[in-house]
Amino acid sequence: MKKYTNLFDKICSIDNLMLAFEKAKKGKTKRRYVKRFQKNLRPNLIKLRKELLNQTCTPCPLKSFILRDPKTRKISKSAFRDRIVHHAICNIIEPLFDKTFIYDCCANRIGKGTHKALERFDLFSRKVSKNDTRSCFVLKADIRHYFEEVDHSVLINIIHKKINDERVIWLISKILANGFKEKGMPLGNLTSQFFANVYLNELDQFVKHKLRAKYYIRYVDDFVFLHESKEQLETWKKEINEFLQQNLKIELHKNKSQVLRLNKGIKFLGFRVFYSHKLLRKSNVNKFEREFSHLKILFDEGLITREKVLESLEGWLAYCSHANTYKYRKHLIRLFNKNFPFTHHDRIQNKKKCWNFLKRLDESELKFSVQKTLFQFKKGLSIKEIALNRNMKESTIWAHLANLIEHKQISVRDVLPNEKITKILKKVYSKNDSLKTIKKRLKDETNYDEIACVMASIKSKRKQRVS
Repeated sequence: MKKYTNLFDKICSIDNLMLAFEKAKKGKTKRRYVKRFQKNLRPNLIKLRKELLNQTCTPCPLKSFILRDPKTRKISKSAFRDRIVHHAICNIIEPLFDKTFIYDCCANRIGKGTHKALERFDLFSRKVSKNDTRSCFVLKADIRHYFEEVDHSVLINIIHKKINDERVIWLISKILANGFKEKGMPLGNLTSQFFANVYLNELDQFVKHKLRAKYYIRYVDDFVFLHESKEQLETWKKEINEFLQQNLKIELHKNKSQVLRLNKGIKFLGFRVFYSHKLLRKSNVNKFEREFSHLKILFDEGLITREKVLESLEGWLAYCSHANTYKYRKHLIRLFNKNFPFTHHDRIQNKKKCWNFLKRLDESELKFSVQKTLFQFKKGLSIKEIALNRNMKESTIWAHLANLIEHKQISVRDVLPNEKITKILKKVYSKNDSLKTIKKRLKDETNYDEIACVMASIKSKRKQRVS
């Protein structure tokens, strides 16, 4: 294995520290500690560089807090100055180690992630089951208290195999020892995410070169094997546990590491994965529904705008789109329209952001198409202009408006003149009247779209009385 030397000077270079600062401040430019550091940016970076070169740099104590949803976790937060050092280290040494990682190590790597791991799972399940024509078993495994049990001496030895620079080893040791003695890494640090991959790369190499398992995917400490033989997976499970205990001083979680049939559904990376489809985990759905109810309370009390709620909904809908959730997402949009109506007092603070949000969703042509029409209608565009802008038929835009009227997003009087509304209402004898029947009674040039909007307003009032 090739060893790298003289990396410490590259880590401490002003250019690398400046790049590390830019990465560390991303998404946090309005924070007070970022502004304070940026005010005297160059002197601060020069001072940090001197401390690193003199090996007098000492990390600040970690600030910790507890998250209890979905499970209890202790998250530790480093000082901003230390985060710059973490980025500076990763800028230089991460590319060196990334070359040695297997293709199906999917966590904390550029071009990878949870959805890439799920794509690979789908591919492997088709191959192992011969397109669902034979049984397929999955070893779903998890490492017990992984971040708490990482052994510092083992990790340093692994890093030492590739990096022959004692000053880099000193700096890494300093970071590891901050808040921990001989074992453990803080959840929340950039370096912890990187070191987690370095540590378990030993397992990946064992699986590929010793066990020669073809269908293996790992995401941090969560990993799966697919095979047609249950007995083979049980054998691998024992061998893996022995390897982890002897070489890495960690072990499999007894309750969370088991061999399952694929057709029973495998809980993997927030989804329940089957051969032909994926479902959301119930715990994740329950968590979102609690948050959604909380947003409704804040909106009703005037403490949050509709635009803010829309932003909150964006991430969840994007996440849901990776599972078979068409009806559920459609249901969510109906709830959103009902519970967060667009009023005349609403002001979109960032129109570009809002428009980009609507444009960005892959399924926006179905789910958010009506919201796009509303956005343009509120800007004062006519139905014909909206249809031209969106390259749609006018009848489609009319259908959107009827939908918006029914869900109380706009009033029918925003769309049609009072005389036209009154004229149509006089010919509506029952809520069950068809558009064709009403059109025959009118005996004029009133079109079906106008009648549909009036009928939508009637439905809207009826829903309000029922609720």
